[in-house]
Amino acid sequence: MKVKVTIRFRGREVTYPEIALEDLKEIAEELKDVSIIETAPSMEGRAMNLILAPLKEKEKKASSEKKQNKNIKQAEKVEEKQVKKAK
Repeated sequence: MKVKVTIRFRGREVTYPEIALEDLKEIAEELKDVSIIETAPSMEGRAMNLILAPLKEKEKKASSEKKQNKNIKQAEKVEEKQVKKAK
């Protein structure tokens, strides 16, 4: 079962997407022992989404950590772009 984490921005909150990205990274970090990031955090209108998928029993930890690190790097790039946009 996959989990979709959504943070909705209201009013002027949309000008600070880095705060929501931080929260999503924290959630992913807390759940990294039972899930992997399937889709890196992304903005869709006034909402930021993250999709987590469960780890498979036989999946190697090394490959999941690599994928997790790759998605975290993608999330950081998204954050940088959004910060530049906000300025």
